[in-house]
Amino acid sequence: MMWGMTKRTAIIAVMSTVALSLVFLFSVSTVHFQPLTFDQPPSSLATQDAFVPERGCIPNTASNITLSRQQWEKCLEPGETPSIYLSIVIVTRMDDYAGNQYHRLQNFIDSAYLLAEHTQEHIELLMVEWNPPKDRRRIIDTFRFRRSAYLTYRIITIPEKIHKVLPNRGDAPLHEFEGKNVGIRFARGQFVVCTNQDDIWSHNFHNAIKSHAFEENIIYLQHQDRHNIHENLPASIVNLPAMPDDDVLYNACRLNDQDWGNFRMPDPIELTPENYLSYSDQAGDFTMAHRDTWKKVKGYRETGGVAWVDIEFIETATWTFDIPVVYSQRGFTCHQEHENVWEKHPDRITDNHGISASDIKAKKTKYMNEDGKWGLLQLDIWDMGLECFEFKGGICW
Repeated sequence: MMWGMTKRTAIIAVMSTVALSLVFLFSVSTVHFQPLTFDQPPSSLATQDAFVPERGCIPNTASNITLSRQQWEKCLEPGETPSIYLSIVIVTRMDDYAGNQYHRLQNFIDSAYLLAEHTQEHIELLMVEWNPPKDRRRIIDTFRFRRSAYLTYRIITIPEKIHKVLPNRGDAPLHEFEGKNVGIRFARGQFVVCTNQDDIWSHNFHNAIKSHAFEENIIYLQHQDRHNIHENLPASIVNLPAMPDDDVLYNACRLNDQDWGNFRMPDPIELTPENYLSYSDQAGDFTMAHRDTWKKVKGYRETGGVAWVDIEFIETATWTFDIPVVYSQRGFTCHQEHENVWEKHPDRITDNHGISASDIKAKKTKYMNEDGKWGLLQLDIWDMGLECFEFKGGICW
């Protein structure tokens, strides 16, 4: 007899307790993961339920992530007022642009992580995935996204259905400026910087962010050497190895010595029809402004083409809207060297023949989007399948 029970009764009680404990442990250990059924080919698998943010984990990044309408709207919501300091906006697709795209884009993502960690300012990396190829992996299923208390990732995906209804010069598979406008429309940052997937952040930018050197109602530009330099590279064009560690990546774009916490911007420049190209020629790599300033100008003019419109945006902002332009000789980015692919497709370049800088400056004419016809405002993006997913990065366990 044990505790008033027969030996047989005691054994049954112990076995029952063990069985219940195993059931409890199994239920706790699987709370984050939902099993997938394999009634479909793996390439078309979808999660069985709508995404539940509280679970905190994605069991299969190659599967479709299904949001309810309410979750989708929350993901896109920019807020009436900015909720973070900086939104970084890029447009990309997984088509191995200019070769070795994977390594350059991973360096860009890691550079954003280092920017958030070093400055300890709240930042979002807003990646607009435009017209993703059907035979390639998606961004979220391809790259490493590290977790930082100061960094949030958002991926907004523009499907082929939307791509096909927009103007398109030269049958381009990606629309850079239309995509950047989508990012501007939904950005949550006080300041929004539009850049490109081949760039990494300089020590100057780290210091400017730490110093809160940026002001409202100003357009910020930087010095950036031209991208057609492929030998004897200047300091602002770098050739990084694949998968560099953090020290190599961070120090690849030093550019200048720093007085940390005391970065000061130069005075605004006087932009003229004679000098505007010298200041805005590489504006696609870095144009930054308060998010309300971007929206005042209605973003980049949407032409369905590449090139020129980033320059035209500067002219419109300063001459049509009298917004000052600050040009920093101390650059904020370094460009990762690669082949100049876009120059091989002149049919895709925006036609700027007949556009007179002097007429824009004299306010005789202006080039900008119509109200409600930029950043996909004119489309039913829910019905047409635009996707949004927000996450913090890292590997959950």
